[in-house]
Amino acid sequence: MDVTIQLDLPAIIAQACSAEHIQPLVDKAISDALKSAISEATGYRSAFSEALKKQLAEALPHGLLVDDVAKFQHVLNHELQNAVHGANSATVSAALAKAVEQVMPNVPAVIKMSDLLEAARDGFHKSEGEAFYAVLEESEYGGGYLYLHSDTQPGGGYGVGGGKYAAHYQLAFNEDGAVYALKLRDKHVTPASRPDVISRFDATLMAMYVGRTRIDVDIDAGDVRSAAGHYD
Repeated sequence: MDVTIQLDLPAIIAQACSAEHIQPLVDKAISDALKSAISEATGYRSAFSEALKKQLAEALPHGLLVDDVAKFQHVLNHELQNAVHGANSATVSAALAKAVEQVMPNVPAVIKMSDLLEAARDGFHKSEGEAFYAVLEESEYGGGYLYLHSDTQPGGGYGVGGGKYAAHYQLAFNEDGAVYALKLRDKHVTPASRPDVISRFDATLMAMYVGRTRIDVDIDAGDVRSAAGHYD
């Protein structure tokens, strides 16, 4: 018995190459290529990985502790910026940012000024009956400046070498509460610098500096001094 099968090859090929069949293959190919590119750029033996290991070894010689979280992010942010600089790839940058979020613990999006002063009190190891230096200067354009010091008279008092500019902790923030400048233990923090030692209070300030937390000014300048137990 002879069996004859006739196939409409042009129609079969046209159907196989239709958009609904081809698109998933294209999407997978693009996804695989992106994963490969990211892996090559940030993998175990990549220049990015080696630079990151070197930076973390210098920044965290004692290992990664809870209080080092903000500093780790600060260093990592700087290294990520260098890794994607000039690549003109928003997709790669977004993928790296998502990877960072997965390994970083959550921090409050907003911290009230009153809570920040309590954190400062704890950081300065001051009991409720002890005073420390806290001065808030609000800007007419919104935002302002906060000066903090463990002693009530930074630098020995006012005048040359003393007063608010001698305070070991200085924050500048805009009307939205975002910190754009930070002096941490008498050292101005920049994307190219980092503190050698960091405390829990330092970590809170660093989280503000790298944009993970902002300030909610819920009390005025007088209340700030009162909360610190510091009066002129």
